[in-house]
Parts: sequence; structure tokens; C-alpha cells
Amino acid sequence: MFAQIKAVVDLITPGLLALKKYHSERDHQDSVLNVLRVYFILLDCVNDGEKLIAEAGPNPVEKILSLGPAESAKTLERWDSIIVRQGQRLSSLQGAIFGQNHLAVINPDLQKRISEVVGYKTDRLVTLHGIGAALFFRRMFPIANTDDERARYISVMAGEEGDILDMARINSEISALRESLDQYRTVVEQVVTGSELLQLSKQARQDTSCTDVP
Repeated sequence: MFAQIKAVVDLITPGLLALKKYHSERDHQDSVLNVLRVYFILLDCVNDGEKLIAEAGPNPVEKILSLGPAESAKTLERWDSIIVRQGQRLSSLQGAIFGQNHLAVINPDLQKRISEVVGYKTDRLVTLHGIGAALFFRRMFPIANTDDERARYISVMAGEEGDILDMARINSEISALRESLDQYRTVVEQVVTGSELLQLSKQARQDTSCTDVP
């Protein structure tokens, strides 16, 4: 998930400068609000994802099966809650990204390139679209009956095809994604005033809160 998101962020970031070209204050603010929503969704994805990976360790299934019944139930409940939020975020993220009309205006080919990076045109699971679809399925149909099946969703979120997490690779991807997010935020700060950023950031933060998810 982290590498796939980074690829999208790196495509979008240069196009954010197009926000300067809006002459309508309403259009400008709407576009800035949307890119800030994307930023906070991404930030929450990496924060919750990093926390979950760190707790689960390189073998989430083995860890769960090593716990006693009460502790494993409590742990899985916590993991499930994060997985559900991640599925919701990835679903919201794709809608928000493709709603950024200024990107299509400044670079008509960009939407196609983003679609390719997201992975709409491939059947592989390890794409942003594939991961998002799997986590969304977990949210809509929480029917996994065994502890190991539930624990395997952490591997899905991490973009692994097996049960074992490559911790060094994942941590490297997380660091790289955080750097890309910093660049994204820096570009946004170049096209808005300080007061505008404060006001719209507050609204975007409220809009992207997952308080309705257990």
C-alpha cells in the first residue's frame, strides 16, 4: 500500500501548482480543500498503517496464534478496527484524487497515468485499487471466521502476497511516502495564504475524520 500511494502522490504533487491559475476564489478554495482532504487521508493511512505493521510484526498470523484467547480477541478487534478505517480511506482517496479537476486541466494525460498507477486496468491484487477493494470487502463483509484469516488482512494492507511481512522494505516505503507527503504539503503551502491554509485545513481535517467507523 505504501509504495502504491507514494507513486500516486509523486504524480499529483507537481500538478498542485495549477491551483494558482484559478481566477475564481470559490473554485480556488474548493480545489485547495480537496487537495487538503487528500493529504489528510494519506497521512492517516500512513500513520495507522505504520502503527499496525509495528504491532503485528513480520508474521501477524503467528503472533495472533501465539496469544491466549482473551488477548488474541482483543488484539484482533483492534486490528480489525484499523483495517476497516484503511479500507474506508482508500475508497475515499480514489474518489478524491479523480475529483481534482485542475489536474486534468493542466495535464489531460495525468488522469490516465494515475489510473495506471492505481491499477484499475490490471487484475493483480497488489495495486492500490486491489488493496482498497480487498479492505473494502473486509469492511462490508466481516465474515472471516478464523483468527489467522483476520490477521492476514494486515499482509493485504501492506501489499504482501504471502503471510510474511518484509519489515525492512515496508519501513523504507513508509519513510519514502512520508517524504513525498512533506513535498505535497510544501507545494500546497506555496499556493495559499497562511490564514487560508489554517481555515481550509481545519475543514479538511473534519471532513476526513473516521469517527463513524468503530
